[in-house]
Amino acid sequence: MDHKDLRKAVLEFMASHNTISLATERDQIPHAATVFYVNKRFDIFYLSSPTSRHSQNLARNPKVAGTINEDYHDWLTIKGIQLHGTVEQVGSIMENLNLAKLYIKKFPTVADFLLAPHKLGRVVMEKVAKVKFYRLKPWRIYFINNEVGFGHREELILEDPPY
Repeated sequence: MDHKDLRKAVLEFMASHNTISLATERDQIPHAATVFYVNKRFDIFYLSSPTSRHSQNLARNPKVAGTINEDYHDWLTIKGIQLHGTVEQVGSIMENLNLAKLYIKKFPTVADFLLAPHKLGRVVMEKVAKVKFYRLKPWRIYFINNEVGFGHREELILEDPPY
């Protein structure tokens, strides 16, 4: 597939899926966590607590690997994304209302959680106040598509890795 078609296929796949599994590391101990996301072009935004294990790991080492995929039964229909990138915290929900609205558009059931947590009680409101948005900026994406051929993988380089 040519570069333009590959970019389009990756963006369509990202838009039609909801979770990304992130692989982080600290002191040579790997950790994986799955988060809900929205994307703006290739940048992936998700919510997390700065005290979560993956956020703590990323604060020390912002490099991440991730996968976006489904739970397939038939190996020949597998499609998915593998990526490498860096993650940075971009601030609170209230500091990123446009991201919050984008998130609500994709996940309408979280509207009160993001914009009116007081409706959900004091405990939830206190937790939401600590949640931050993070941006995963991929530098390399691999699009896997076994429908083209078993093990078929195409690479989309977005920028040079920061190492």
